[in-house]
Amino acid sequence: MTQVGHEAEEVKDVVWTYTGWAVILLICVGAGVFIGYTMWGSAATLKRDLDQSVAMIGTLKNERETLKSQIARANADKDACQKQLAGGSAH
Repeated sequence: MTQVGHEAEEVKDVVWTYTGWAVILLICVGAGVFIGYTMWGSAATLKRDLDQSVAMIGTLKNERETLKSQIARANADKDACQKQLAGGSAH
């Protein structure tokens, strides 16, 4: 009879040990998810911010190309004027 009681105590101890480990594991995972969500926000917010950044980068690239073409056109006009001026003073 004492053997059966002893085995039941061992089973209870093992069950409580594994239950304790499971609870600790769940607390750690839950804390990690909570901290991650708190620090970095939801994925929807991050995606919206990324989309806005990509759109702004595209706009800035287009503006840069426009300004580069305006500078190139202005330089070409300046060169044409300098050639015309040099040709006019040579006469």
